[in-house]
Amino acid sequence: MMRNAELLASIQAKDKAYDAEFKLVRVRMTKTYHTALKPDLHPFAYELYVSTCYAYDLLQYGGEENVKRAADILEVVIARQDQDSSRSTYGIWPYFDEEPLDQMDRPDWNMADFHGKKLVLILKNHSELLPSSLIDKLRGAVYHACQAIIIRNVGPHYTNIAIMGALVTLLGGELLGQEEIRSYGERRLRTFRDYTMAIGTFSEYNSPCYTPIAIEELHGIYAESSTDGAVADAEKLLDLAWHMIAKHYHPTTGTWSGPHSRTYSTQLRPNESAFLQNALKQEVEPGDIRCPEKYRYLFTSTEERYFTEPTLKADETGYQNYATTYQNERLSLGSYTSGIMWNQRRNLLGYVDSGGGHAVSIQLQFLKDGKDFCSAVFTGVQSRGQALFAFNLATDNGGWHQDLDIINGRCRAADLRIRLLLGGHAANAELPTTQTGNRFVTVIGETVLQVEAILDRSDYGELQLQTERSAEGLSLDYVISTGEERDFDFHALERAVWVFALSLGEDRPPPAVDIQENESSLTASIQTDDGLASITVPQKPRKTRELYQENKVQLPSALLGEME
Repeated sequence: MMRNAELLASIQAKDKAYDAEFKLVRVRMTKTYHTALKPDLHPFAYELYVSTCYAYDLLQYGGEENVKRAADILEVVIARQDQDSSRSTYGIWPYFDEEPLDQMDRPDWNMADFHGKKLVLILKNHSELLPSSLIDKLRGAVYHACQAIIIRNVGPHYTNIAIMGALVTLLGGELLGQEEIRSYGERRLRTFRDYTMAIGTFSEYNSPCYTPIAIEELHGIYAESSTDGAVADAEKLLDLAWHMIAKHYHPTTGTWSGPHSRTYSTQLRPNESAFLQNALKQEVEPGDIRCPEKYRYLFTSTEERYFTEPTLKADETGYQNYATTYQNERLSLGSYTSGIMWNQRRNLLGYVDSGGGHAVSIQLQFLKDGKDFCSAVFTGVQSRGQALFAFNLATDNGGWHQDLDIINGRCRAADLRIRLLLGGHAANAELPTTQTGNRFVTVIGETVLQVEAILDRSDYGELQLQTERSAEGLSLDYVISTGEERDFDFHALERAVWVFALSLGEDRPPPAVDIQENESSLTASIQTDDGLASITVPQKPRKTRELYQENKVQLPSALLGEME
């Protein structure tokens, strides 16, 4: 729950964007998924979910004028829900008032969950402020949202939506007196609890944008539900979520260490920072979300941390994806063992104190025409501040999105490159960089970053090295192809694999990489202080799932011992 000062600030920000004629909040167009509206033709739009949140905030703050405005907004928002049970979009909302569901580029079924959670909390906690006619409409909207959630029946792997849908149906069923809906919500949360505990962590792992949302929804169940079993499950999952955040927090730089399953920014966004600050405050107000006392020391301790953990149910997927994080006082480095190079994912991510607590981020990217490229598949292994990793190309994935922009291994592009983007304070810092052969060496404060292309096996020619300064920071680039726009067909390639070694925080050169290869695959290995680490990858492009299953890693024995 937001404190009054924050609540008022949120309301005042939306006050300026509120249109009294349309009774909705008008926002700058930033969405790229699901909507067919383009920013050049529609730079602003009336967004329904932002308006629902505004109405919720107004009711929380109270006051006659605020309540009247909230009621006006809710009348409009509820009218935009598809309440026709014969339609495939039953129970959900469009993003914008200007764009009905039928005109969207694939409607977003998550809107039943997002709107539903606000409406069910309004119905539970603020009904006495609203007219009875609107209460009837709210009850109807919550019912339809619950039905949409039940019909869709998202699995427990989709962390925040699995929890959010459980909250809406659990509380919605309790409020509506609908036992079938309530029991569905309870079962859904129990299924999510069992699934998550079997892995040992959230499958939507270590997400700076979605873990706070998961905590908010779990807190909502814990604080608002009258179902004892669900309250106990929520409490257990809250503990797991806070431990995941706390052990990844890097106090010196004030950053959330990688790897990140999903994020919208490599730097913490203001709302994410505010969430952590509020949860760590000493003073307590009713309804506050609190970090458990036993984990609070991790937000200030500069002790060395080093751990790895599985993030998938291997018996379900046919492969495992491990997440490794290393931290000391000056730096953190985190990586997955596999993943596509989607713009919301951080498969290899570092943060370094460049002096005075200023953080420089180190983000690995694979770019097509300057945009993160989903058809590149990462495989890596990490030992403390060292990483060995490779890229393959997938023949069945997307360009900028794995579902909404499928290219199936064929595209036109003017530029393909692999990049280490040094961001954050790098935009304002001196970062002495040298290039020797295929190796970059960059000094960040007192920390040395080294990266080297160890092997280049593709039909596109030798990698070319470039450095580039921009408003984002410093780019260390390995260019695969650049120039005139051309056709790329990954199906026609016999070989397409690139292997790299990286070290962070060590003055000595990275350890020698041993390469063993045959016609179908190659194995790269390094000897580390923690034992032998290696990756094995196919040489020829494959389907994404085949790459996940065929790409193998050997984690250092000492790190495996820590996990056990």
